[in-house]
Amino acid sequence: GRNLTEDRIGWCTWKAAEGEDIDQPDGQNAVEAIRILEEKKDQPFFIGLGFHKPHDPFIAPKKYFDLYPKESIKLVVEPADRSPRGQYSIPSESDFASFTDLERIEFKRAYHACLSFTDAQIGKVFETMDRLELWDKTIVLLLGDNGYHLGQQDWWNKVTVYENGARVPLMIWVPGAKGMGQQTSALTELLDLYPTLLDYADLKAPHKLSGDSLRPVLENPALPGKKAAYTQVTRGKVMGRSVRTARWRYTEWGPDGELGIELYDHEKDSGEYYNLSSNPEYKATVKTLKKQLKQGFPNQ
Repeated sequence: GRNLTEDRIGWCTWKAAEGEDIDQPDGQNAVEAIRILEEKKDQPFFIGLGFHKPHDPFIAPKKYFDLYPKESIKLVVEPADRSPRGQYSIPSESDFASFTDLERIEFKRAYHACLSFTDAQIGKVFETMDRLELWDKTIVLLLGDNGYHLGQQDWWNKVTVYENGARVPLMIWVPGAKGMGQQTSALTELLDLYPTLLDYADLKAPHKLSGDSLRPVLENPALPGKKAAYTQVTRGKVMGRSVRTARWRYTEWGPDGELGIELYDHEKDSGEYYNLSSNPEYKATVKTLKKQLKQGFPNQ
């Protein structure tokens, strides 16, 4: 492998590996999942299948790197008039500041290669479900555990409450549900997945749950879903808490926002470049969202 940053950031390495998918741990995970599907196809089963990629180190078979010639990689260009970034908005100002354009291109290329490698493993599992005719009796959840920055806000990692860090891919298949094959803009949280599975399995929750079943949205994707979704992250001893509504993202750093407040209007600023929190025109919006944020973190 090659360290992208000449050891300035130790984990930041990539490798276009020789060999096939099965030579990588994620390729082996897919093979094991396929084995279980074949073994349990006529029985009730639950499979929790995790893939490590596209997490660093960015290692995948060479054929996936070949999908992305360096000259095809486009870097993020951020608006020159964006708001100054808050002290805690990203974990560190220095980690990636010295990246050259070539290092940025190699990073993004390696990340995309790992994504395509993971896509291929998921495809193998889904092809097995086709072959075994399991789709009409299997619920499938496909999700990521966090988002990622590839240069947005000058950051190349996760651990933020920006949209790039907090939002994750989520696809759900439920046999017979009326909304299958449709997109929805309904707000949801990963906390909602367990209650959803319980609902469709006709099982009672063992205790009070924080999430809500997504069954109404899966039957009617036009429904709005939750009023808000919540995210939090730490910066040492400093806690950042964020609430996302259909239009707004509001974030506070430290108790009651004493170390920083951010407000972004997703109708006009999906990249979250313009912090409106100090604009007098949005004083009422800040007040409303501050209350909504506290409702999401009642014990903090």
